[in-house]
Amino acid sequence: MVDVTILGSGAAAQTCGEVLYRAGFKVNRALDLEAGDHTPVILGECNGAFAIARQAIESGRHLMIAAPGAISAERLALLFADRKRAQSIFIWNERRYHPGYRFVNSLTETDATWRPRYLRLETLCTEPTNSALVRLRTLEAIALLLSITSESPVEVSGLAEANPMRNAPDLIALRLVFAGLEAFIQVGMGEAIERRETLLAAANRKAYVDELNQSMPLRLVEDDSRPAAGPQARWLSCPPPGPEEMARQQCLAFLDATLKTNLAQAEASLWLRSIAVLQATDRSLQADGAPAPVEVGEEQPRFRVILGRSFAASPHSVA
Repeated sequence: MVDVTILGSGAAAQTCGEVLYRAGFKVNRALDLEAGDHTPVILGECNGAFAIARQAIESGRHLMIAAPGAISAERLALLFADRKRAQSIFIWNERRYHPGYRFVNSLTETDATWRPRYLRLETLCTEPTNSALVRLRTLEAIALLLSITSESPVEVSGLAEANPMRNAPDLIALRLVFAGLEAFIQVGMGEAIERRETLLAAANRKAYVDELNQSMPLRLVEDDSRPAAGPQARWLSCPPPGPEEMARQQCLAFLDATLKTNLAQAEASLWLRSIAVLQATDRSLQADGAPAPVEVGEEQPRFRVILGRSFAASPHSVA
């Protein structure tokens, strides 16, 4: 019996197939969705990706989109709006599964002294900018940030430096205001070097995650109250967080969410909130950096009771 169906090509879909096969799953590489097949789908790069994704959602299948650049944020919101409550939709974002962020999340969940005062996330890419790619990199950074804060910002302010030769920004800088903290995101395209770093600043300590540091990607700094003493830093090592390991973690999380409704709901909530922040960013950029409120649409009940006996589908809104 097939455990997972993979459609399309691309590095992410290929890696998913390899890591799942090594983990003991039966993988079917298909050219199209087959009627009567209810296995989870990993959708790679292919023509008509949105139509295939929507067909999978309408047929009730769980879906991981391993080529999110092929589907705009607005269309991703439509897919989430059409999902059933127990239906799992994952958007490829291997950065969230870096061991450094898993460690930081465990700190904030178990130790109140690690509650952040502010966060700073920096993403520098050597890829030349284009409008679709810079939006994707910004959406990935927003989703990573919201996975750490576990809440939505109240408002967003955004500034961008346009590249007139490519009709897209080379640099986007965001300020996100939450109820009890602030966060800053910087996304740079066409840079000389790659950089993916995050700073979490708590009351008297800081955590740095350097995703590209293969040996010691996490640094913890304690602020000593004594004037003569400098910050006390500790580097933490972990197994090299290679692309295959992060893909494996992401695939296993996806398959776990196909069995647990609460995990599917949490993933959908994260991406709906991330898309809402991206849309607020667009409004702020159009207003020359003025703060824009984040409007997160809640998933509406899909059924309503009529006369206490029968049910009818009720319309649902798009975030």
